[in-house]
Amino acid sequence: MSFLRWLMHFMFGLLALACVALGIYFAVENSQIISPVVAGYALQSGSVGVWLVCVLLLGILLGFLASLLPIFSQRRRVRGLSRQLKKVERELQAAHRKASGD
Repeated sequence: MSFLRWLMHFMFGLLALACVALGIYFAVENSQIISPVVAGYALQSGSVGVWLVCVLLLGILLGFLASLLPIFSQRRRVRGLSRQLKKVERELQAAHRKASGD
């Protein structure tokens, strides 16, 4: 692995560690107990910090999943175009064989 790639992995690791540490610090500093209500249902009581960090992580996860949808549609399109290309290549080979046979 090149030095730059190793350095980028190291920097991203440090950034992830800093984010986790900031989340823990935020959760510890905001220790007031709340019981959030979502769509009329009371959720389990917990500190404000823990609830905010959990909602942030849920938002990140949903955003990541939403960003995967275009990738899957592009893969499906590529598969269809690959099948079409193979079909056209077979037709071209058949036309070459027919033309050389005449």
